[in-house]
Amino acid sequence: MRLTNTEMTGLLTKQSPTPSTTTKPPRVKAQRCGRDVARSNELRCMKAIAQYGHLRIVELARSVWPTARYGEQVARRTIRRLVEQGLLLERRNALASTSLCVTRAGAAWLELRGVTAQHTLDLSSVGGPTFFHRTMATRYLIERQLTGAHVAGEYRILRRDLPFNIDALARAMRKLPDGLVWQRRPDGTVGVELVEQEAAPKARAEIEKCLRAVEFVGTRLPGDAPFTVAGLVFVFDRDLNHARRLLLAANSLWGARPASERVTLEQRVKLVAVELREPLVWVGSSVTTLHELRQRGI
Repeated sequence: MRLTNTEMTGLLTKQSPTPSTTTKPPRVKAQRCGRDVARSNELRCMKAIAQYGHLRIVELARSVWPTARYGEQVARRTIRRLVEQGLLLERRNALASTSLCVTRAGAAWLELRGVTAQHTLDLSSVGGPTFFHRTMATRYLIERQLTGAHVAGEYRILRRDLPFNIDALARAMRKLPDGLVWQRRPDGTVGVELVEQEAAPKARAEIEKCLRAVEFVGTRLPGDAPFTVAGLVFVFDRDLNHARRLLLAANSLWGARPASERVTLEQRVKLVAVELREPLVWVGSSVTTLHELRQRGI
C-alpha cells in the first residue's frame, strides 16, 4: 500500500506545539481601607505626643509624616478626631498657639494598645517660660530620630524612661541634659550623646558645667547594652551669639590643658546652629564642632 506525501505529513516530521491560550489572572494589589489607615495614623500621633509630653501640629507632622507634602493638613484632620474622642487636649502655649497633650483617657487608650503612657495635662512647660527651650530641643530630637537614632527628651529623662541609667553622670555634672540621642556604632557599642539647648544666654559657670560632659566620653552607662557616653551637642538659634560664648567658656575650663588634649575635648562638642522663622518654625540647621569653630577664628 502506497501513501501519498500528503498522507505522510505529520508521521515523519514533528509538528510544532499549539500555543497555549491560557493567561494568568492579574495580581490583585492589596489595599488598606481608609478606616485602617485612619486608625494607624491616630496611633502614631498618640505615641509621638506621649513620647515628648506635648507637641504642636508642626512638630507632630514632621515626626509622623516627614516626607508628606501636606503633612500638617493630615495631622490636623487626625488630631481633630482624637480631640473629639477625648484622647487629646488642646492647650494654649506660650506662643499663644496650640499644643497637644495626652488626656487620662488617652493614656488608658495607649495602654490598651501595649504602649506605656501617662497623661501630660500637668506639664508646666506648655505655657511657661521654658516652652521655647523645650520646643527647640524636641524638634532637634525629631530630626535625629528621622535618621534612625533613638532619642529621649526632657519628659522621658525626668521619668527615667530610658534603657540605661544616667544618675551617676547627672550627679557628676550636677545637672540633667535637655535630651539624649543614642545609636549603635560599628564597634558594637551604643554611643550616647547629651543634648543641651541654648535658648537664653547662660552664665559661664553654667556653660562650663555642660561642657564637662565631654570629659566623661567613653564612660560606660549601666544598661542592657554597652551604652557609652559619646559626646555633647549644643542646639541654638544661629542669630544669637551663643557660639562665641561657648568658645569663651571652653577657654576658661580647658585653657590650662595641653593643646592636644584641648583639641580632643573640643572635637567632642557639636554645635547645631538653627535657622528659625516666626513663630518658632525650624527652617534648617548646620553642624560643626567646637574645634572647627575655633579654627575659623570666630
